[in-house]
Amino acid sequence: MRINKNISALYAFLQNAEQSHKEFNESDILKATGWKPATFKTYYGKGQLSEFISETGNNSFESSNTLNISVVEFAKQLSQSKHIIALGHNCKSKLAKALLKKSKDNMILALELYNRPSLENKMDAFVMCFCTAWEQFLKAKLIEKDGEETIFRNASKKGIKETISLRECLDKIFPIESKVRKNIEQIAYLRDQAVHLLMPETQGIVSRIFQSGVLNFTSHFEDFTEISFLKNSHVGMISLVGEFKSPPAAMMKSTYGNIADDILNLTSSLYNVMESNDDIEFAIPLNVKLVFVKDSEDGNSIILAKAEEGMEGLKKALFIKQPIDRSQTHPFLQKDAIKEINERLHARYDENKLSKCLSSKNKEGKFIINRNCFDAVVCKNSWKSSNSKYHHKNDNPEYHYYSLDLIEEFIKKVMEHEGYLEKVKKSYNNRNK
Repeated sequence: MRINKNISALYAFLQNAEQSHKEFNESDILKATGWKPATFKTYYGKGQLSEFISETGNNSFESSNTLNISVVEFAKQLSQSKHIIALGHNCKSKLAKALLKKSKDNMILALELYNRPSLENKMDAFVMCFCTAWEQFLKAKLIEKDGEETIFRNASKKGIKETISLRECLDKIFPIESKVRKNIEQIAYLRDQAVHLLMPETQGIVSRIFQSGVLNFTSHFEDFTEISFLKNSHVGMISLVGEFKSPPAAMMKSTYGNIADDILNLTSSLYNVMESNDDIEFAIPLNVKLVFVKDSEDGNSIILAKAEEGMEGLKKALFIKQPIDRSQTHPFLQKDAIKEINERLHARYDENKLSKCLSSKNKEGKFIINRNCFDAVVCKNSWKSSNSKYHHKNDNPEYHYYSLDLIEEFIKKVMEHEGYLEKVKKSYNNRNK
């Protein structure tokens, strides 16, 4: 790989500065590389140098991450970063950059653990990693806003420099009424006070809060870092379960004994909190669920109803027609439907029975249903008046299609009552004279 002499000079300069712990400024870089000021501003402004140069204040910089890589690797990373913006490229503090990376890793770990099918204590692991990720992210923001000293407490008697807690970070970043803050506080409560109650039966409730927390984190992380939290190729982060009712008390008692009351109280409390904080930033508002049903008149439908409302919810349900494949449900044009009806009639009934119920014959002298018979029965039953399980109208171009349900219903009506077809045809023909 051919390496530009300016890049080689920059690599040597940064290695020397890192090894000697020496701070430098923009003029020193320009002198070492021969760059013009605009060149350095382009590299630095786009974050291409963020892995190797960090601001220390007073327009000074320090070098990092150059001692354990070769000049070839250094050049490659600079070249790649032209197209891939590094995490923390807009941060001045090396500590803030490190916290951002750890924060992202912890949130991804939370998601991976939650979505692992074989892991029974996934919720315990999620709340731990989730809270750690938010704490690290908020500390990175505080550092960039007010300096590194803002995240540290005074040194303890043991001389250990401790950082502030997650809740103290929330006080400094979010107003009290923020739903994002309330979401984090709720999950932090589960981590600190109720992790022993996060049994599998509570997943339907808490997953709604978890999902909102992940979406909030993703949004705030991307706003601050100016890069995507996950690649577009990554699909769904948390798979929500479909049922959100509290588990039956009797079952919980038999499984967990006396602690079952506490678990049930937790789920009830969470549900009430979600109702009072009806906002997607606090919990996914899954007020509805989809149920596919078979309707007696209109074929397939979808019912939208509140999961918790039971029969009262179903009474207020909204019905939406499900898109159907006409070629599967209504395959017959009129001539095909007539042919199918006649084939079934002659397969099921003898000529004596057919002679009592049908009134038309073909050239061979067999009793049949012809077009006039078909139109009369269809008109009598208003089957063409709307799209239904019997009939489907194609508008452009206009065609009428019929289903097997219509064929069977047609045969039933004609053959159950002698004289039915003759009466229907007479009425139909008189009307059309």
